[in-house]
Amino acid sequence: MSMGVKEEFLRLLKEDEEFRLAAASLLGYIELIKRLDENEKRIDSTLAEIKKLREDFNREMHNLREDFNREVQKLREDFNREMHNLREEQIKMREEFNRLEHRFEVILGRMGRRWGVDLEKTMLGTFKEVLEKEGIEIGKVESFSYTDYDGSITGLKGRRVQVDILVKNGKLTLIEVKSFPEFEDVDHLRDVVGYVEKILKRSVDQVYLVAVNIDRETLNRAKELGFKVIYGNLVE
Repeated sequence: MSMGVKEEFLRLLKEDEEFRLAAASLLGYIELIKRLDENEKRIDSTLAEIKKLREDFNREMHNLREDFNREVQKLREDFNREMHNLREEQIKMREEFNRLEHRFEVILGRMGRRWGVDLEKTMLGTFKEVLEKEGIEIGKVESFSYTDYDGSITGLKGRRVQVDILVKNGKLTLIEVKSFPEFEDVDHLRDVVGYVEKILKRSVDQVYLVAVNIDRETLNRAKELGFKVIYGNLVE
């Protein structure tokens, strides 16, 4: 700027109020533009940083999702493998349990039959004196067993008929031993009598029901059917 122009500019600022206001406005506008430019640069810088952060965030999230999916897949595979192993183990345990259950049933059945025979002998021995008064010699009582293979006797193929019998002086006596007979046992004994008569082709002369305990209803039912009952205790 030449000295003349400079001096004129200074004079106008000093003497011309309108020029002075215009110059001030112009200077303020320039300063505003400058600040706006600076703010825009800062905004652009901030946006660039935000973009970078977003890219970094998206990249990390992508990596995390991949890691998570891999871990979930691994856990799923481990879980499926463990479940498969558990199923296999459960099948083996069930098979072993079934084998043991079968063996237990066989052993229990043998023990039950043995206990049943021992119980009958014990009970007959307990009531020996009473039975002998009835003319029953325990030593001559025999166990009778018959399997109805064709069902012609009992109406059911393979049904087994078991009862104690005594043949003395041409008379046939049936003896049923129960620790605590029930009403249905008495009716079953009546069926057994019929089966034995068909098997041996002769009539049963006398039926004895020997029981440690018996309730009144069962006792009355046995008497109705013509059975003699020898018991220890009457349960009301």
